[in-house]
Amino acid sequence: MSESPTTPTKDPAPLDLILEGDKKRKLETSFKIPKKKRVEEPKPEEPKPAPPSPVRDEVKKEATKFPKIKKKKSTVVDLEKDEPYIPPKEKPKITLLDKPKALLETPKMALLDTPPSLPSPDPPQPMTPPPCEEEQSRDVFTMEVLPKSEIVQEYVTLDDGTKHALTRSIWRKVFAYLPAASLVQCMKCCVTWHEWISDPIFWSAINLSRYGPIFPDTLKSVVLRQPVELDLSYCTISRKQCDWLLPRLPSLKTIRLSGLPIAIIGSLNGPMVSNLYHIDLRWVDDLSDWGLRDLLSVTNGRESKPRFSDLQGLQLSGCPISEDAIKNIIMFCPNLQHLDMSYNSNMNDRVIEAICASSLTYSLTKLDFSGCPHITDKALLQMKKCYDLDWVDFRSCREISRGACVRFAHTFKKELIITEDKLIHPPLLDVYS
Repeated sequence: MSESPTTPTKDPAPLDLILEGDKKRKLETSFKIPKKKRVEEPKPEEPKPAPPSPVRDEVKKEATKFPKIKKKKSTVVDLEKDEPYIPPKEKPKITLLDKPKALLETPKMALLDTPPSLPSPDPPQPMTPPPCEEEQSRDVFTMEVLPKSEIVQEYVTLDDGTKHALTRSIWRKVFAYLPAASLVQCMKCCVTWHEWISDPIFWSAINLSRYGPIFPDTLKSVVLRQPVELDLSYCTISRKQCDWLLPRLPSLKTIRLSGLPIAIIGSLNGPMVSNLYHIDLRWVDDLSDWGLRDLLSVTNGRESKPRFSDLQGLQLSGCPISEDAIKNIIMFCPNLQHLDMSYNSNMNDRVIEAICASSLTYSLTKLDFSGCPHITDKALLQMKKCYDLDWVDFRSCREISRGACVRFAHTFKKELIITEDKLIHPPLLDVYS
Protein backbone atom coordinates (compact mmCIF):
# COMPACT_ATOMS: atom_id res chain seq x y z
CA MET A 1 0.00 0.00 0.00
CA SER A 2 1.09 3.34 -0.89
CA GLU A 3 1.70 5.76 1.98
CA SER A 4 -0.48 8.82 2.04
CA PRO A 5 1.32 12.09 2.18
CA THR A 6 1.30 13.75 5.61
CA THR A 7 1.09 17.48 6.24
CA PRO A 8 3.81 19.08 8.38
CA THR A 9 2.64 19.92 11.85
CA LYS A 10 4.06 22.54 14.19
CA ASP A 11 5.78 21.48 17.32
CA PRO A 12 3.69 22.16 20.32
CA ALA A 13 5.00 24.87 22.63
CA PRO A 14 6.51 23.60 25.78
CA LEU A 15 4.37 23.82 28.89
CA ASP A 16 6.71 26.02 30.87
CA LEU A 17 6.67 28.65 28.14
CA ILE A 18 2.90 28.72 28.18
CA LEU A 19 2.85 29.12 31.93
CA GLU A 20 5.36 31.97 31.79
CA GLY A 21 3.29 33.79 29.21
CA ASP A 22 0.22 33.57 31.39
CA LYS A 23 2.08 35.00 34.36
CA LYS A 24 3.34 37.99 32.32
CA ARG A 25 -0.16 38.85 31.23
CA LYS A 26 -1.41 38.75 34.79
CA LEU A 27 1.42 41.01 35.96
CA GLU A 28 0.86 43.52 33.14
CA THR A 29 -2.82 43.76 33.92
CA SER A 30 -2.25 44.09 37.69
CA PHE A 31 0.34 46.94 37.44
CA LYS A 32 -1.52 49.14 34.99
CA ILE A 33 -2.08 52.72 36.40
CA PRO A 34 -5.66 53.73 36.06
CA LYS A 35 -6.22 56.73 33.85
CA LYS A 36 -7.64 59.89 35.45
CA LYS A 37 -10.88 61.12 34.21
CA ARG A 38 -10.71 64.52 32.59
CA VAL A 39 -12.66 67.20 34.36
CA GLU A 40 -14.08 69.62 31.90
CA GLU A 41 -13.40 73.21 32.95
CA PRO A 42 -16.19 75.74 32.47
CA LYS A 43 -15.73 77.69 29.33
CA PRO A 44 -15.24 81.45 29.90
CA GLU A 45 -18.15 83.51 28.84
CA GLU A 46 -17.59 85.46 25.72
CA PRO A 47 -17.60 89.23 26.31
CA LYS A 48 -20.72 90.86 25.18
CA PRO A 49 -20.28 93.27 22.33
CA ALA A 50 -20.28 96.92 23.35
CA PRO A 51 -23.47 98.75 22.58
CA PRO A 52 -23.24 100.86 19.48
CA SER A 53 -22.37 104.48 20.24
CA PRO A 54 -23.33 107.17 17.76
CA VAL A 55 -20.18 109.19 18.56
CA ARG A 56 -17.85 106.32 17.67
CA ASP A 57 -19.67 105.64 14.42
CA GLU A 58 -19.50 109.29 13.45
CA VAL A 59 -15.76 109.40 14.16
CA LYS A 60 -15.14 106.33 12.01
CA LYS A 61 -17.18 107.78 9.15
CA GLU A 62 -15.41 111.09 9.32
CA ALA A 63 -11.98 109.42 9.52
CA THR A 64 -12.58 107.44 6.32
CA LYS A 65 -13.21 110.63 4.34
CA PHE A 66 -9.66 111.87 4.77
CA PRO A 67 -6.92 109.96 2.94
CA LYS A 68 -3.98 108.70 4.91
CA ILE A 69 -0.75 110.58 4.38
CA LYS A 70 2.09 108.24 3.47
CA LYS A 71 5.53 109.17 4.70
CA LYS A 72 8.42 108.98 2.29
CA LYS A 73 10.94 106.27 3.01
CA SER A 74 14.46 107.38 3.75
CA THR A 75 17.19 106.53 1.21
CA VAL A 76 19.96 105.76 3.67
CA VAL A 77 22.30 103.11 2.23
CA ASP A 78 23.87 100.42 4.38
CA LEU A 79 27.59 100.33 3.44
CA GLU A 80 28.08 96.70 4.43
CA LYS A 81 25.26 95.30 2.29
CA ASP A 82 25.14 98.04 -0.40
CA GLU A 83 21.40 98.10 0.02
CA PRO A 84 19.07 100.90 1.03
CA TYR A 85 18.53 100.90 4.79
CA ILE A 86 14.93 100.48 5.81
CA PRO A 87 14.29 101.76 9.33
CA PRO A 88 11.96 99.77 11.57
CA LYS A 89 8.37 100.77 11.58
CA GLU A 90 7.28 102.91 14.52
CA LYS A 91 3.79 103.69 15.58
CA PRO A 92 3.14 107.35 14.78
CA LYS A 93 2.16 109.50 17.77
CA ILE A 94 -1.07 111.24 17.01
CA THR A 95 -1.38 114.63 18.72
CA LEU A 96 -4.21 117.06 18.86
CA LEU A 97 -2.78 119.10 16.00
CA ASP A 98 -2.51 116.07 13.67
CA LYS A 99 -6.21 115.24 13.93
CA PRO A 100 -8.52 116.55 11.27
CA LYS A 101 -10.58 119.61 12.03
CA ALA A 102 -13.80 117.73 11.51
CA LEU A 103 -13.04 115.58 14.55
CA LEU A 104 -12.32 118.62 16.65
CA GLU A 105 -15.58 120.27 15.81
CA THR A 106 -17.46 117.97 18.14
CA PRO A 107 -17.26 119.29 21.71
CA LYS A 108 -16.92 115.78 23.17
CA MET A 109 -13.71 115.04 21.32
CA ALA A 110 -12.25 118.38 22.23
CA LEU A 111 -12.99 117.78 25.87
CA LEU A 112 -11.38 114.34 25.73
CA ASP A 113 -8.14 115.65 24.22
CA THR A 114 -7.65 118.77 26.32
CA PRO A 115 -6.22 118.38 29.83
CA PRO A 116 -8.51 119.18 32.75
CA SER A 117 -8.34 122.83 33.74
CA LEU A 118 -7.05 123.57 37.24
CA PRO A 119 -9.43 125.34 39.62
CA SER A 120 -8.80 129.07 39.80
CA PRO A 121 -7.23 130.15 43.09
CA ASP A 122 -9.34 132.10 45.53
CA PRO A 123 -8.78 135.87 45.51
CA PRO A 124 -6.56 137.12 48.36
CA GLN A 125 -8.65 138.12 51.32
CA PRO A 126 -7.94 141.39 53.13
CA MET A 127 -6.01 140.95 56.34
CA THR A 128 -8.30 141.41 59.32
CA PRO A 129 -7.15 142.35 62.80
CA PRO A 130 -6.63 139.44 65.18
CA PRO A 131 -9.33 138.84 67.79
CA CYS A 132 -8.95 139.68 71.45
CA GLU A 133 -8.01 137.04 73.99
CA GLU A 134 -11.00 137.67 76.25
CA GLU A 135 -14.66 138.35 75.57
CA GLN A 136 -16.71 141.26 76.83
CA SER A 137 -20.19 142.62 76.29
CA ARG A 138 -19.69 145.56 73.92
CA ASP A 139 -16.87 147.81 72.85
CA VAL A 140 -17.57 151.42 73.78
CA PHE A 141 -14.97 152.88 71.47
CA THR A 142 -16.17 151.12 68.31
CA MET A 143 -18.18 153.09 65.78
CA GLU A 144 -19.90 152.27 62.51
CA VAL A 145 -18.33 153.57 59.32
CA LEU A 146 -20.87 155.24 57.07
CA PRO A 147 -20.26 156.39 53.49
CA LYS A 148 -19.31 160.05 53.33
CA SER A 149 -21.38 162.42 51.25
CA GLU A 150 -19.63 164.68 48.78
CA ILE A 151 -21.39 167.84 50.05
CA VAL A 152 -20.81 168.69 53.71
CA GLN A 153 -23.97 170.02 55.33
CA GLU A 154 -23.73 173.18 57.39
CA TYR A 155 -26.94 172.60 59.38
CA VAL A 156 -28.70 169.68 61.00
CA THR A 157 -32.06 168.98 59.37
CA LEU A 158 -34.81 168.27 61.92
CA ASP A 159 -37.71 165.85 61.52
CA ASP A 160 -40.11 168.56 60.37
CA GLY A 161 -37.67 169.62 57.59
CA THR A 162 -36.43 172.81 59.27
CA LYS A 163 -32.77 173.56 59.97
CA HIS A 164 -31.28 173.74 63.44
CA ALA A 165 -30.17 177.15 64.67
CA LEU A 166 -26.56 176.13 65.43
CA THR A 167 -24.24 175.84 62.48
CA ARG A 168 -21.46 173.32 61.86
CA SER A 169 -18.68 175.59 63.13
CA ILE A 170 -20.43 176.05 66.49
CA TRP A 171 -21.04 172.33 66.89
CA ARG A 172 -17.36 171.60 66.22
CA LYS A 173 -16.37 173.83 69.12
CA VAL A 174 -18.77 171.92 71.35
CA PHE A 175 -17.44 168.55 70.22
CA ALA A 176 -13.88 169.63 71.01
CA TYR A 177 -14.64 169.52 74.76
CA LEU A 178 -16.11 165.99 74.73
CA PRO A 179 -14.11 162.82 75.53
CA ALA A 180 -13.78 159.97 73.04
CA ALA A 181 -16.57 157.84 74.55
CA SER A 182 -19.04 160.75 74.33
CA LEU A 183 -18.04 161.50 70.75
CA VAL A 184 -18.80 157.91 69.78
CA GLN A 185 -22.29 158.22 71.27
CA CYS A 186 -22.84 161.50 69.41
CA MET A 187 -21.87 159.88 66.12
CA LYS A 188 -24.78 157.46 66.51
CA CYS A 189 -27.38 160.26 66.69
CA CYS A 190 -27.59 161.19 63.01
CA VAL A 191 -25.68 161.01 59.75
CA THR A 192 -24.78 164.71 59.83
CA TRP A 193 -23.11 164.48 63.22
CA HIS A 194 -21.35 161.31 62.09
CA GLU A 195 -19.75 163.18 59.19
CA TRP A 196 -18.77 166.14 61.34
CA ILE A 197 -17.20 164.09 64.12
CA SER A 198 -15.33 161.83 61.68
CA ASP A 199 -12.98 164.72 61.01
CA PRO A 200 -9.41 163.69 62.01
CA ILE A 201 -9.08 166.92 64.01
CA PHE A 202 -11.12 165.30 66.80
CA TRP A 203 -9.00 162.14 66.80
CA SER A 204 -5.45 163.47 66.83
CA ALA A 205 -5.02 161.80 70.24
CA ILE A 206 -6.76 158.52 71.16
CA ASN A 207 -6.60 157.30 74.74
CA LEU A 208 -7.15 153.57 75.33
CA SER A 209 -5.31 153.41 78.64
CA ARG A 210 -6.66 150.87 81.16
CA TYR A 211 -9.07 149.68 78.50
CA GLY A 212 -10.62 146.20 78.65
CA PRO A 213 -10.06 143.57 75.97
CA ILE A 214 -9.63 145.32 72.64
CA PHE A 215 -11.83 143.91 69.88
CA PRO A 216 -11.02 143.86 66.12
CA ASP A 217 -13.64 146.57 65.50
CA THR A 218 -11.75 148.85 67.87
CA LEU A 219 -8.51 148.36 65.95
CA LYS A 220 -10.29 149.13 62.67
CA SER A 221 -11.72 152.32 64.14
CA VAL A 222 -8.27 153.45 65.27
CA VAL A 223 -6.82 152.82 61.82
CA LEU A 224 -9.63 154.79 60.14
CA ARG A 225 -9.01 157.82 62.37
CA GLN A 226 -5.19 157.84 61.89
CA PRO A 227 -4.25 159.45 65.22
CA VAL A 228 -1.02 161.33 65.91
CA GLU A 229 -0.86 160.21 69.55
CA LEU A 230 -1.97 156.80 70.84
CA ASP A 231 -2.09 155.80 74.51
CA LEU A 232 -2.17 152.03 75.20
CA SER A 233 -0.94 152.17 78.80
CA TYR A 234 -2.09 149.31 81.02
CA CYS A 235 -4.62 148.11 78.44
CA THR A 236 -5.41 144.49 77.57
CA ILE A 237 -3.85 144.03 74.14
CA SER A 238 -1.95 141.14 72.60
CA ARG A 239 1.30 141.10 70.63
CA LYS A 240 -0.50 140.06 67.44
CA GLN A 241 -2.86 143.01 67.72
CA CYS A 242 0.07 145.42 68.21
CA ASP A 243 1.91 143.95 65.23
CA TRP A 244 -1.20 144.46 63.12
CA LEU A 245 -2.01 147.98 64.37
CA LEU A 246 1.28 149.91 64.46
CA PRO A 247 2.37 149.44 60.81
CA ARG A 248 -1.03 150.80 59.70
CA LEU A 249 -0.55 154.15 61.47
CA PRO A 250 1.97 156.06 59.33
CA SER A 251 1.04 159.42 60.89
CA LEU A 252 1.66 158.21 64.46
CA LYS A 253 4.27 160.33 66.29
CA THR A 254 3.69 159.58 69.99
CA ILE A 255 2.96 156.21 71.54
CA ARG A 256 2.54 155.36 75.21
CA LEU A 257 3.07 151.75 76.32
CA SER A 258 3.39 152.17 80.08
CA GLY A 259 2.96 149.06 82.20
CA LEU A 260 2.84 146.60 79.29
CA PRO A 261 5.01 143.44 79.12
CA ILE A 262 8.25 143.48 77.15
CA ALA A 263 6.78 141.06 74.56
CA ILE A 264 4.27 143.68 73.40
CA ILE A 265 6.89 146.44 73.39
CA GLY A 266 8.88 144.30 70.94
CA SER A 267 6.34 145.21 68.26
CA LEU A 268 8.16 148.56 67.95
CA ASN A 269 10.89 146.67 66.09
CA GLY A 270 8.56 146.21 63.11
CA PRO A 271 9.82 147.39 59.70
CA MET A 272 7.07 150.03 59.32
CA VAL A 273 7.47 151.69 62.73
CA SER A 274 10.11 154.38 62.24
CA ASN A 275 8.48 157.84 62.38
CA LEU A 276 8.02 158.08 66.14
CA TYR A 277 9.08 161.22 67.99
CA HIS A 278 8.05 160.26 71.52
CA ILE A 279 8.03 156.82 73.25
CA ASP A 280 6.66 156.29 76.74
CA LEU A 281 7.89 153.08 78.43
CA ARG A 282 7.31 153.95 82.06
CA TRP A 283 7.07 151.15 84.63
CA VAL A 284 7.95 148.30 82.26
CA ASP A 285 9.33 145.83 84.77
CA ASP A 286 10.85 143.45 82.19
CA LEU A 287 12.87 146.10 80.36
CA SER A 288 16.62 145.52 80.79
CA ASP A 289 19.77 147.13 79.37
CA TRP A 290 19.97 144.60 76.54
CA GLY A 291 16.26 144.97 75.77
CA LEU A 292 16.61 148.75 75.47
CA ARG A 293 19.67 148.35 73.25
CA ASP A 294 17.84 145.96 70.92
CA LEU A 295 14.96 148.41 70.70
CA LEU A 296 17.04 151.49 69.89
CA SER A 297 19.76 149.91 67.73
CA VAL A 298 17.45 148.60 65.01
CA THR A 299 18.41 150.11 61.66
CA ASN A 300 15.95 151.35 59.06
CA GLY A 301 16.27 148.94 56.12
CA ARG A 302 19.63 149.07 54.36
CA GLU A 303 20.60 152.34 56.00
CA SER A 304 23.12 152.20 58.82
CA LYS A 305 21.26 155.01 60.56
CA PRO A 306 19.32 153.86 63.67
CA ARG A 307 15.57 153.85 63.24
CA PHE A 308 14.92 156.11 66.24
CA SER A 309 17.74 158.58 65.60
CA ASP A 310 15.15 161.39 65.31
CA LEU A 311 13.52 160.47 68.62
CA GLN A 312 12.86 163.57 70.73
CA GLY A 313 11.24 162.14 73.88
CA LEU A 314 12.00 158.96 75.88
CA GLN A 315 10.35 158.17 79.19
CA LEU A 316 11.87 155.31 81.23
CA SER A 317 10.51 156.06 84.67
CA GLY A 318 10.60 153.08 87.04
CA CYS A 319 12.45 150.77 84.59
CA PRO A 320 15.23 148.62 86.14
CA ILE A 321 18.03 149.83 83.86
CA SER A 322 21.60 150.68 84.87
CA GLU A 323 24.31 153.15 83.83
CA ASP A 324 25.09 151.17 80.66
CA ALA A 325 21.65 151.99 79.29
CA ILE A 326 22.55 155.71 79.28
CA LYS A 327 25.45 155.00 76.92
CA ASN A 328 23.07 153.32 74.48
CA ILE A 329 20.66 156.25 74.68
CA ILE A 330 23.48 158.71 73.96
CA MET A 331 24.69 156.61 71.02
CA PHE A 332 21.40 155.86 69.28
CA CYS A 333 19.30 158.94 70.18
CA PRO A 334 21.53 161.98 69.48
CA ASN A 335 18.60 164.40 69.03
CA LEU A 336 16.86 163.66 72.31
CA GLN A 337 15.11 166.62 73.95
CA HIS A 338 13.11 165.04 76.79
CA LEU A 339 14.61 162.31 79.01
CA ASP A 340 12.76 160.83 81.97
CA MET A 341 14.82 158.56 84.28
CA SER A 342 12.86 159.12 87.48
CA TYR A 343 12.37 156.62 90.31
CA ASN A 344 15.44 154.58 89.46
CA SER A 345 17.84 153.73 92.28
CA ASN A 346 20.66 152.98 89.78
CA MET A 347 20.96 156.63 88.68
CA ASN A 348 23.85 158.59 90.21
CA ASP A 349 26.20 161.51 89.49
CA ARG A 350 28.19 159.51 86.90
CA VAL A 351 25.07 159.21 84.74
CA ILE A 352 24.59 162.99 84.63
CA GLU A 353 28.31 163.50 83.90
CA ALA A 354 28.03 161.15 80.91
CA ILE A 355 24.99 163.04 79.62
CA CYS A 356 26.67 166.44 79.99
CA ALA A 357 29.83 165.19 78.22
CA SER A 358 27.90 164.05 75.12
CA SER A 359 26.17 165.80 72.25
CA LEU A 360 22.90 165.82 74.21
CA THR A 361 23.98 169.07 75.88
CA TYR A 362 22.92 170.89 72.70
CA SER A 363 19.49 169.27 72.37
CA LEU A 364 18.19 168.49 75.89
CA THR A 365 15.47 170.83 77.15
CA LYS A 366 13.76 168.67 79.79
CA LEU A 367 15.27 166.32 82.40
CA ASP A 368 13.45 164.32 85.04
CA PHE A 369 15.47 162.63 87.82
CA SER A 370 12.87 162.81 90.57
CA GLY A 371 12.95 159.98 93.09
CA CYS A 372 16.62 159.10 92.45
CA PRO A 373 18.25 158.94 95.93
CA HIS A 374 21.91 158.79 94.81
CA ILE A 375 22.11 162.11 92.90
CA THR A 376 23.88 164.89 94.83
CA ASP A 377 24.61 168.62 94.46
CA LYS A 378 27.74 167.83 92.37
CA ALA A 379 25.52 166.83 89.48
CA LEU A 380 24.06 170.36 89.29
CA LEU A 381 27.53 171.78 88.62
CA GLN A 382 27.87 169.52 85.57
CA MET A 383 24.41 170.40 84.28
CA LYS A 384 25.41 174.02 83.70
CA LYS A 385 26.76 172.90 80.31
CA CYS A 386 23.21 172.22 79.08
CA TYR A 387 22.35 175.74 77.96
CA ASP A 388 18.91 174.91 76.55
CA LEU A 389 17.50 173.29 79.71
CA ASP A 390 14.27 174.91 80.86
CA TRP A 391 12.65 172.13 82.89
CA VAL A 392 14.47 170.03 85.54
CA ASP A 393 12.80 167.88 88.18
CA PHE A 394 14.73 166.84 91.32
CA ARG A 395 11.78 166.24 93.62
CA SER A 396 12.19 163.50 96.22
CA CYS A 397 16.00 163.56 95.77
CA ARG A 398 17.27 163.57 99.35
CA GLU A 399 20.91 164.41 98.51
CA ILE A 400 20.04 167.63 96.61
CA SER A 401 19.42 170.81 98.61
CA ARG A 402 17.08 173.62 97.70
CA GLY A 403 19.95 176.16 97.83
CA ALA A 404 21.82 174.26 95.11
CA CYS A 405 18.67 174.37 92.95
CA VAL A 406 18.40 178.16 93.45
CA ARG A 407 22.03 178.71 92.43
CA PHE A 408 21.55 176.45 89.42
CA ALA A 409 18.49 178.42 88.27
CA HIS A 410 20.37 181.76 88.46
CA THR A 411 23.19 180.56 86.19
CA PHE A 412 20.91 180.60 83.14
CA LYS A 413 20.09 183.76 81.25
CA LYS A 414 16.44 182.69 80.88
CA GLU A 415 14.08 183.19 83.79
CA LEU A 416 13.51 180.04 85.81
CA ILE A 417 11.51 179.54 88.99
CA ILE A 418 11.48 176.80 91.62
CA THR A 419 8.17 175.29 92.75
CA GLU A 420 7.19 172.22 94.75
CA ASP A 421 10.52 172.23 96.59
CA LYS A 422 12.90 171.18 93.73
CA LEU A 423 11.04 171.60 90.43
CA ILE A 424 12.83 174.09 88.16
CA HIS A 425 10.83 175.44 85.23
CA PRO A 426 10.04 178.71 83.43
CA PRO A 427 7.14 180.83 84.71
CA LEU A 428 3.76 179.59 83.51
CA LEU A 429 2.13 181.62 80.77
CA ASP A 430 -1.49 182.66 80.79
CA VAL A 431 -3.32 180.24 78.49
CA TYR A 432 -6.25 182.55 77.79
CA SER A 433 -4.16 185.69 77.05
